[in-house]
Order: sequence, then structure tokens, then C-alpha cells
Amino acid sequence: MAWKELGQIVTESQRSDGPFALATLVKAAGSTYRQPGARMLITQGKPYIGRLSAGCIEEEIVDLAQAVILSGKPTRCSFDLRSRFACDGSIQVLIERLVKPNPLLDGLARVLDDRLPIAVSTNYRLTDPTPGTRLVTVPEAEHEEEFVQEILAPIRLIVFGDYFDAEAVAHLGSYLGWQVEIVMEAHKLPAGDLRTACIVMSHHFGRDIAALKQVFAGNYGYVGLLGPRKRKQLLMNHMIDEGYPPDNVSALHTPAGLDIGSESPEEIAVAIIAEVQAVLTGRTGRSLRERAAPIHRLEEPTFCNELP
Repeated sequence: MAWKELGQIVTESQRSDGPFALATLVKAAGSTYRQPGARMLITQGKPYIGRLSAGCIEEEIVDLAQAVILSGKPTRCSFDLRSRFACDGSIQVLIERLVKPNPLLDGLARVLDDRLPIAVSTNYRLTDPTPGTRLVTVPEAEHEEEFVQEILAPIRLIVFGDYFDAEAVAHLGSYLGWQVEIVMEAHKLPAGDLRTACIVMSHHFGRDIAALKQVFAGNYGYVGLLGPRKRKQLLMNHMIDEGYPPDNVSALHTPAGLDIGSESPEEIAVAIIAEVQAVLTGRTGRSLRERAAPIHRLEEPTFCNELP
């Protein structure tokens, strides 16, 4: 689930009157570039937002979407990606017409504003009376030709600091579509949630201590502290001496970031952002070549040129 694309879809849908076409990747088998839940918004005249592949099928989907926008009749298509590029898999895509107001688009906007998840069902059985995408209250599929997705809030990144490395971290987080805020006063640090990361990087011992006290009062999914190990130990000892539980203090990601040989502010930002992504998605951050399991949970590949 790429919130950069979903955020752009919300922005475009609010800016334009529509109608639109929504293309949803509803089923994938084998190795594919994107997974079910990837979405594209297509406008009349062919501009589009989002990707369902590395770029080999988007223009074809956009062409099909123009007919859907005009007719209002959804269509379902299948792509065997082996003949297109080095993906040993196939995908199925539902293209449907959207007009405003639309519950899905409104729901995505609420996720951005309220940071509360929504459940979305995409019924791609064209023989049903009302195929298409709708909001649901319980994320359970009704039949095998229905894809149900829980859409969580985007990662929220709070950066405590105002130096070059803080700017680089904030810039990279924004580029990924995360909700980014730079805070320079500890008492202004917001309450967190499990999709929120806070990077404490003020380069000032006292300010870092004040920030950590605020952060420990919240419920952040990731807390990182910039600095060498010796400084880390001083900070942790200070927090423990003030009565903070050792388990909480030791849970800090410090020194923040993955070990990739970073030196410049931009390289440090890459290391920190990669660690945040790994922690909040439950991954290890190790090299993919060391991963024995598939990158994604996959079905066995089944290839077809046409849908039954």
C-alpha cells in the first residue's frame, strides 16, 4: 500500500470534478511488481496517477479506462507479465467508473485527516449486479472474486531537530508520501500512534532529554535517537536515573538507522528512513538476498490470456 499514490489520488479527486476511472489490482499470482490493493486513478483525456506495474501495462489500462469512463460499465482484464518483463507472474485488474461524491474517495480523505483505518472491498465478479469498490465495516470477503483491503493511515514522521540532517530526513519522508512534521520545541511534540515515528536529532543533550520525556509519554511505533553510542549511554542512564523504566529506554533505536556506511546528511537520512520503514512493517532491514521466504505472500502462478 503506497500512500504517496493514494494521497495523490485524493488530491486529484478533490481538484477535479471527474468522472474518473479507478483501476485496482485485485489478484496477483507468481512474482509481480505490485501486489493486490495497488490502484490507479485515470481521468478523461488520459492523465493518470498510480502504477500497477513497472510501466509496461499502464498505457493499455489508461486506454481501456477511457471507455469505462464514457460507458460507466466496469471491465476486468488479465495480464500475463512473463512476456512483458522479468516478472514471473500474472495480475487481474478491475477498472470501474467513479463519480463525485464517492464514498471511497471521501474515505481515503478521512484516513489522511483522522488517521483511522478503513476497510475497502472490491468485487470483481462482473456477473454480480453491482461490481466495484465500496467501503465495508468488517474486512471479510464475501466470495473468492472479492478483494478486501484494510487501508491504514500513512506513516507519520516527527523530526525533532533543525539541522541539515533533520531537513534531509524530513525531505526523504515527504518524498515517500509520509506525513512529516519538523518540531523544534519539546513541549510541542504531538501524541503518537503505532504508525508514527519520532526521530530525536537536535544535537543538544538537554533538548534531546526533554524530547524523549515527551515521546515516552506517547505511543509511538518507532523512536530513534541520533548520536554515537557513548552519548546514547549517557542519555539512557540519565533517563533511568529519573525513573523511566529501563525496558522503555532500551527500546530506543539508537544510534538511529541501518548500518549502510552513511556519512553525509542525505546518506544518514536514507539509513534512518529505511529503518523506520522496516520497523513499522515488521521487517528486519537485512539484505533481500538473505531472505529465504518470498518478499510478498504469493499464490501459485496461473497464466491465462483471457478471463474465463
